[in-house]
Parts: sequence; C-alpha cells; structure tokens
Amino acid sequence: MKGDLLSRRGNKAGNNPQAVAEAEMLSEEIPNDLSFEAFVSDPYAEAHNALPRNQVLALDCLGLRWDGQTLVVGAPKESWDEVKALAASLDIKVKLIEASRAEIREALSLTVNIEKSNIGQLQISATEAGEAPISNLVQQIIERAFLERASDIHFESYEDHVLVRARIDGRLRNLLQLPARLAPAISSRIKVLSKMNIVERRRPQDGQFTAVVDGRTLDIRVASVATVFGEKIVLRLLDGRRPSVDLESLGMGAHQLEIFTKMITANNGLVLVAGPTGSGKTTTLHSAIRAVAVEHKNAVTIEDPVEYVVPGITQIPVSESNNSGFAVQLRAVLRQDPDIILVGETRDAETARISVQAALTGHLVFTSIHATDSVGALYRLLQMDIEPHLVASSVRGVVSQRLIRKNCRFCTVKYNATTEEKVTLRAYGFSTDVLAKGVGCTLCGGSGYRDRIAAYQILTMNESLTELVVSRPDPHVFRKAASKAGMTTMDHEAVRMAVAGITTLDEAMTLLVGNE
Repeated sequence: MKGDLLSRRGNKAGNNPQAVAEAEMLSEEIPNDLSFEAFVSDPYAEAHNALPRNQVLALDCLGLRWDGQTLVVGAPKESWDEVKALAASLDIKVKLIEASRAEIREALSLTVNIEKSNIGQLQISATEAGEAPISNLVQQIIERAFLERASDIHFESYEDHVLVRARIDGRLRNLLQLPARLAPAISSRIKVLSKMNIVERRRPQDGQFTAVVDGRTLDIRVASVATVFGEKIVLRLLDGRRPSVDLESLGMGAHQLEIFTKMITANNGLVLVAGPTGSGKTTTLHSAIRAVAVEHKNAVTIEDPVEYVVPGITQIPVSESNNSGFAVQLRAVLRQDPDIILVGETRDAETARISVQAALTGHLVFTSIHATDSVGALYRLLQMDIEPHLVASSVRGVVSQRLIRKNCRFCTVKYNATTEEKVTLRAYGFSTDVLAKGVGCTLCGGSGYRDRIAAYQILTMNESLTELVVSRPDPHVFRKAASKAGMTTMDHEAVRMAVAGITTLDEAMTLLVGNE
C-alpha cells in the first residue's frame, strides 16, 4: 500500500526532489500502539474520576489529588457551595482550593487527552478522514506540548528512535518516542510548514510558521541542524496572547521593586537587563516599558523577534539578513522623535555605542545583554570598547536575573525544615524553621512545581560607583564596592522567595551553582 501510494505521488511529482520528498513524508504510517510517554499511566486518575464527569464539566471543578482521606478539589470560588453539596451527596470529604475557570479547563483538557493518548488509534481516524498521518502527528505533538505549557519542542534523531521532548518550566521532559524511520518524514513535514528546503539535510536552516491550538494562534520558530543520525529540529512556541506581567508580579522584593521603579522612571539614561537566553529578560523589559509608556510619551521597541504585541507601543522587528539589524533600526528610530526606546538585545559594539549615545542625548533606553551578573553586564560594555566615562555617565542601573520554578499553588504544603536546611537558612540570615513545597497534583504533572519566577540582582549606579567605573578597576573590586552599596546576590533573593513559600530551598540553591 505504501509503495503504491508513493508510486502514484512520485509519478505526479516527476523529477522534482522536493515534491518526491513531500510525497514520501505523506505516505509514512504510524504504529497503532504509539502513545505519549508521560501519560501512559496517570497517577491522579482516581482523583480525576472521584466526581461525576458531567458535574465536573458543569461546575468547572476537578479532583486534583487525594490528601489522606480528603479529596483536594480545584474550583472557582463561586462553585464552592455546589461542589461541597455534590461531595456530601457522594459521602466524600473535600478540601477546596481556589482555581480560575481557565486553569480548570486547562487541566480538564489534559485529562481528556490522557484518556485519548493513543496516537496510533487517532492516526487511523485521521487517515480515514483523509488527513496525512505525519501531518496529524506533528499537529498532535504541538497541541500536547502547548497544553503542557511548553516553551520548546525537541525532535532528536538517534540510531534506533526519534525522541520528542518538551521544555516545561525550564526542564526538558520526554513526551514521545518514535520509530527512527519516521525521522525524515517528520523533518519534511516541519520544513514544509516553515517554508524551509526539505531536500537540504546537511546544513542548518531556520524557519517559521503559525499553528492554531485551542483557539490560540502560536508563532512557531524552527531551527534544524544535522547530527550523526539525522536532523535535530527544535520548535520555539510563542504565544502572542500570553497574559502580560506587571512590575509587581515579576518577583522582586519590595526594596528591589522600589529601586527598579525609580530606575525606569528616570527622564533619560541606559537601563541594562542581563542574563542568559531564556532567563525572562524580554518579560522584564516589556513590563518596564508598559509601566512607563504613558500617553504623552513616544515608546518604541526594536526586537528580534517581536514576541508579544503591546498596544500603544511602536514595535519594530529586526532582520539581519536584510541589513536591518539592531544598529540600523536604532539609528532610524532616533530620527522618529522617541522618548523611550527598548532595544531587544545589545549584541555588538555598534549597537552598544548608539544606545549609550541615545541615553546621553536625553532618551530613556532599555536593553538586554548577555552576562552572568549585574557587574559582568557593566563590564561587557567596557569590553565592547565603550569609554569608561561614557558608561559611567549613561548607565542608570543594571538588573540581572535567572528563572526558578515556583511551587505549584494547588498542592503546596508547609513542613518543618531539616537540620541541613536550617543551616542554609541561617547562613543567609533567615531565622524561620518552616518551608513549603509542592507534593504533586494534576495541574503540575506531579512535579510539585508550576510556572517560573525570576530572582533578581539589581545594581544602582551611585556617585561612588560612577567614579569607580571611570578608573576601570578589576571586576572583583567593583563587585565588592557594589555589595557594600547594597547590591544583593540572586541566590539570596531566591532564598528569600523560599522563605516566603514561593519556591523550594533546593530550587533556590540551583542559582548558587549557576544552574537554572
């Protein structure tokens, strides 16, 4: 059957190698027993099924886990009385946790997919409906990853299989293992969607496409690279409708927030946000510009790519391939009478120099830069041959950040700290003996963590630090002076969040060893 199909499509394609490759992709068949690995067995099935399905859907509630003899149920507050009455009629003791309807519906969609996780059977239905099996498979993987809040999907080719993984809350988790023979077809399907060359399998390629999942349009960025056993393809999922984050929700302590607000509401100057890729810099920058882009200000962003559309702000995408990179666009923006400029990333000396000059000529400039901490970001400008006196005169402050996982608010419990944890807490100056951790539930996939939050280090330039920059001392000397002036470390801020119950002490300590 496959040979006949390939023959018919091959004849139609003629000698066009791209058309032949696409025909081969469409003809691949999916094993009938294929299932998403993470949901072959569901540890919370008993909790899910404790309440009648029709009532669960009507009340937007869901059993999250059994807590001893008590069923923990998430539900909107307005449904609590009805949920209690339902539980009483079933002789079930319940503990209610407030959850929005959107959160419950997200969990319900996952439990439905758990029940329908056999991809092979779904492929049979898709084929009977006239859909190409591989096309349907790729769509299902994207849908599953999005429902699990993934930021990236990895398709990794090995000698005897293809491993599909999703990055969720900063960690890669296995989603699916596929036969190795499907690798070329999956690669071709993704390349067709993203308008890449499906015949070229040796050179790296980049592409982009959009997909609609659960009524939301995702902008998906694609990158492929050749490996020993075939291509590895990574998809970055960008949801333009992701809720915006205000300054108060970023994760800064009260004192840090006060300093940062003062920094970004200055009339002019340069504010740097530092951190590695995927550390939340874009979120911080967008929160900052939304906070200060009032009606009488002209706010402009230059981004690669424009990830989230912000009403009332002019957003400009850069394109290095068309000779319209950050430096070129920044020069153009300076002729557009801007008040506030957000430069997505300072990648080179030219962009850095223009940003500094813009800050010195009366503009407020926000930009991100790759550096391990706030002092490192400042010295990165010096390494780009920006004169020390210009750095000292232009920089208002530097924010560096890392993302850490938050305790799942639906299953967090308090506990008495261990002796070892108490030693760590005392070393950071905290006297508490009580900490918190997530014990695992439906909404966090059993991990105890749900979503991430940033831990910050903020460096404010005062008179003494400004004078010190001009002399360009060793970074260790400057770091010591900055600490004396009140700069705290990111791991200290993370421990503060652990004490507040936002994260675990173990997660906070990952910053001490440089992990995310």
